[in-house]
Amino acid sequence: MTDAVQNKPPAVWRWLIKAQNPFMKWLLRSPLHGVVSGRYLLLTFTGRKTGTIYTTPVQYAREGALLYIITSEGYVWWKDLRGGAPVQVRLRGADYHGDAETMTDPDAIAEVVGRVYPSLSAERRERFALGKVAIVVRLREDGAL
Repeated sequence: MTDAVQNKPPAVWRWLIKAQNPFMKWLLRSPLHGVVSGRYLLLTFTGRKTGTIYTTPVQYAREGALLYIITSEGYVWWKDLRGGAPVQVRLRGADYHGDAETMTDPDAIAEVVGRVYPSLSAERRERFALGKVAIVVRLREDGAL
């Protein structure tokens, strides 16, 4: 089956992301985080089946205590957040507790795409939203670690 049929990003794109992730994790944990932390954060969660702790860098938009994230449906990490999951977030050099929810409804995804990528036109937002999943993280009031 091809990547397009499985809703996976192209293999070259997946390879580039995989190659960049260790550097982004290091950068977001370093004193130099300010270079990218206005657009990227680290999301840490526990795998439902394995109990393994995962950390992934993601682009985000923030509105108060809400963080909006978009990922491709073809990646599997977001499935550990289905039905709600506690997460830790490394945001602008500080660590927080939060609760994540996934959304697969096309209208909800298009809305979150508009928050994360506000410069996209409505038409481009709709096209970009195809094959994507939206994640909303609510930071807890007692969230700072």
